[in-house]
Amino acid sequence: MNYWLRWYAHAGLWRAWLYMLLFDSMFLGSLLLIVEWLPVDVYVLMNGGFFIIGIGAVVFGLSLAFAEGGFWRKLLLEFAAFVLALISVTLLGSFVSWYELSRPMSAWADEFYIAFPDMLLFFSIHNVTFIGTRCLMWLWRWWNRLRKRSLLWTLTHDQLTIVFVLMVIFGVTVAGLSIYMRSNELANSDNSTTFLIENVVQYSLLGSIYGALMIVGLFIFLPVAMILSYMLIRRVMRRIEALAMATTALREGNYSSRIVVYGNDEIAQLQANFNAMAEQLDTTVNALKTERDRVAGLLDDRRALVASVSHELRTPVATMRGYLESSLQAEQALKPQIQRDLLVMERETLRLQQLIEDLFLLSASEVSRLTLNREAHDLAPLITRIVQTVQPLAWRQSRVDVLAECAAELDQALIDPQRFEQILRNLLHNALRYTPPGGLVVVQALNHANQIEIYVRDTGAGIDPAELDSIWQRFYRANDQANEQHQGAGLGLALVKELSEAMGGSVAVESQLGVGTSFCIRFPKA
Repeated sequence: MNYWLRWYAHAGLWRAWLYMLLFDSMFLGSLLLIVEWLPVDVYVLMNGGFFIIGIGAVVFGLSLAFAEGGFWRKLLLEFAAFVLALISVTLLGSFVSWYELSRPMSAWADEFYIAFPDMLLFFSIHNVTFIGTRCLMWLWRWWNRLRKRSLLWTLTHDQLTIVFVLMVIFGVTVAGLSIYMRSNELANSDNSTTFLIENVVQYSLLGSIYGALMIVGLFIFLPVAMILSYMLIRRVMRRIEALAMATTALREGNYSSRIVVYGNDEIAQLQANFNAMAEQLDTTVNALKTERDRVAGLLDDRRALVASVSHELRTPVATMRGYLESSLQAEQALKPQIQRDLLVMERETLRLQQLIEDLFLLSASEVSRLTLNREAHDLAPLITRIVQTVQPLAWRQSRVDVLAECAAELDQALIDPQRFEQILRNLLHNALRYTPPGGLVVVQALNHANQIEIYVRDTGAGIDPAELDSIWQRFYRANDQANEQHQGAGLGLALVKELSEAMGGSVAVESQLGVGTSFCIRFPKA
């Protein structure tokens, strides 16, 4: 079916016009040969020509594509097509009329100048045929769009299609009965071929007239049929519309949406299934909300517990560290083995104290207990002081150089100086941990749009690209066997991210294995 409809509303103006000329030329030529060779009735050429030219106008109208663009562009194309149809119908009708009047056996041979204008007027009716075809096509296009937007008009279309098919069947049946009743005349005819041709032409003409009357009837009864169909289908449509509204409400989060079920038909079954589905979904969503609230409460309790415990641990650990430092000051009174043990205990106590501080800060941030004193602050002196503090220890312990490079006119940033120092110290500590002897760590501060960017770059081992998104997680430690002895608890970078975002900033990282890593923290300008 799609193969035969490929020409429908698919051709340009000149191509569609060529279709019309080819159709008319082929069938009019065949008709002229029949008229010349067979002793047919004198009306065969006029009636057959009228039918063929009319069908040609219909072919032109059906194959011409719809114009795209504005109203005037569409109107201009339709007018140009009408002019071509007018010229073609006039020329073809003039040719058929002239040929008929030029025949010696023509009934109008003696009245050429009187009959020719009447015949030409007779054929010019097909200009209206072309206009009607184009109007029907535009109407069909509008109707197609209408019925695709609403099921109501789709059902109406189906009902009207049934009426149209019944009218066609009625016309074909009447024509068949008429042919059957004239079968005796065919049997008694001297020339059956001539009889068949004459009757085919007559029935073709009558069929085209019946088709035109059928289309006119559709136009007349279409509003009535649409109103009746609307009234009959509206009750079903209301139930479907109610179902559509309920599904929309369910999609938007109203899980209490339900439908009143009417009847026992398929739509009622669909409504009942929707109610059951909505009930089950509502129950499931409520259970998930309850579980979510319970888990959220447990998490809040856990965060509060960690914050409280870490806070309480700070005092005894600080006291223990103080006693260890006091004991180590009396070096002469200590045996070498005891002194070594005390040094190990002091180092581990210091590590434990740092871990507790990090846990306290992270937990306080989660439970909104973290105090921030954001103010406009010059970063250059602060960065320089922190780097100068770290430089001697970094060189003495790791043989790594630490440098600071700040822009000449670095703007002030909106930060909490104490928290910023914690962030930078954590990043420096992380860089020194993974940078081999002879390496370099650089802290650079730059102005960028409405932000200050601080980079901490190192020439260390680098981070696997697969792990870059995971390094900000708490207690995450890179899978690095070579530096396993330097790995901490995995809280440093998590703390950097939490504190930076708490001050309205952001963090980012770039790394290349064997080359080094670059951390970037950004803070808004004051």
